[in-house]
Amino acid sequence: MKLSWYTADDADKKSMGALVVSGTLTLDTTERAGVVHAEVPGGSALYAAAAGSLLLPTRLVGIVGDDFPFDALAPLWARGGDRAAVEVVHGRTFRWHARYAPDGDTRETLARVAGVADGRLPTVPSMPTRDFALLLGSTDPRVQQHVREACPTAAVVGLDSMAHWWHARADALRALLAQVDVLFVDEDELAQATGDPDATSAVARVLALGPAVVVVKRGARGAWMQRRDGAPVATAAAPVREVVDTTGAGDAFAGGFMAALAQQPPLSDHEVLRMAAAIAAFAVEGVGPAALLAADRPAVQRRLGG
Repeated sequence: MKLSWYTADDADKKSMGALVVSGTLTLDTTERAGVVHAEVPGGSALYAAAAGSLLLPTRLVGIVGDDFPFDALAPLWARGGDRAAVEVVHGRTFRWHARYAPDGDTRETLARVAGVADGRLPTVPSMPTRDFALLLGSTDPRVQQHVREACPTAAVVGLDSMAHWWHARADALRALLAQVDVLFVDEDELAQATGDPDATSAVARVLALGPAVVVVKRGARGAWMQRRDGAPVATAAAPVREVVDTTGAGDAFAGGFMAALAQQPPLSDHEVLRMAAAIAAFAVEGVGPAALLAADRPAVQRRLGG
């Protein structure tokens, strides 16, 4: 059943108490301008959870091998995250290896090595209340469907994906659209999902399939969103000191957006977008999720100029 979700008009609602994030948990090796960073904790779920945890206690759901370096995520647990929700299976964690262009905008995947999560569905701990937001981070839509069904009482549900899954399992993703409130896409995914190269009409097509909001991520060019029967709202990307590693920035944006959406008093659409952009900017300023994990809420507010 599709559930109601937070809007800027829901001023009498209490702030959601937590964010639940699923997706991939990986060990990443990235190359850029001759510099190699090896075996860095990453994955869509980790970046989104690190971002969301700046605003809400965040439960990270996923599967890793017993080689995963949990100690590196101590700041996440210190913010109220639940390490027990991550399932550890004997064996190796999924590995991903990519080489970035010098500008960091494009990349080539060199290797993917399946790990213990391959073919498994994560165990999803039950939530004691309905006051939580759920982000189905980018991963196999079959896993996303499993997590969605395991969280029927979520107050607001977001869905993120990537071009690979829109190509390989488009029907499964479209089936999920009727079960979520917010869809995150980039411009290429939007065109792929709808077959429509015009972003405005493509968003209208997606909104007709179920979500209340579509958020279009544009990387260094910012982001825009549109509610059903609403006008588009846009924001520029937040300025950064130095781009170190762009891995996971889109996942961080989605995690930050979902947590910002749950704030009380409710933020306007433009404020939610700006908050998500400010949080995502930390993701590119460090290797892996390091800068996200080192940030705090006052740092986010300073980036917003507050």
